[in-house]
Amino acid sequence: MTSLILICHAPLGHALHAVACHAFGRYIAEVVVADIAANSSLDDAVATIETTWKQEGQPQQVVLLGDILGATPCNAACAWLSLHPEINACGLTGVSVPMMLKAFTYRELPPKELVEKLADTVSPSCAPLAPTS
Repeated sequence: MTSLILICHAPLGHALHAVACHAFGRYIAEVVVADIAANSSLDDAVATIETTWKQEGQPQQVVLLGDILGATPCNAACAWLSLHPEINACGLTGVSVPMMLKAFTYRELPPKELVEKLADTVSPSCAPLAPTS
C-alpha cells in the first residue's frame, strides 16, 4: 500500500485532510499531513517531512502531494525525495480535493503508477516532483 503525505502550506494540508474525512465519513489515518509554516526555511520544511515519514514507520512506498509548484513545501518535497533514493517515492504538486480523494482510492498502486493515474485529475499548472540533484 502506498503511503500518502500531504506537503502543504499550513493549514491547507489539514483542511484537505478534513474534507477527505468528511467525504469518506470517517477519519482517514492513511493520509498524513506535513503542514509547512509560512516562515519555514527549506531545511525546516525538509525536517518536517522527515519527521512525518518517520512517525509513519518509514514506509517504503510514498507519494508526496504538494500544493504550489516552486514554493517551500514543494521544494522541500523535492529535497526530501533526493535524501531517500532507496525508497519507492515520488510526488505531484497542485493537490486538490479531487486529486487527494483519487489518491486515497487508488493507494494500492505503486507510487509511480499512482502519480500517473493522478495526472489525469490535475490541471496544467500541476507537475510531477523530482528529487533535487
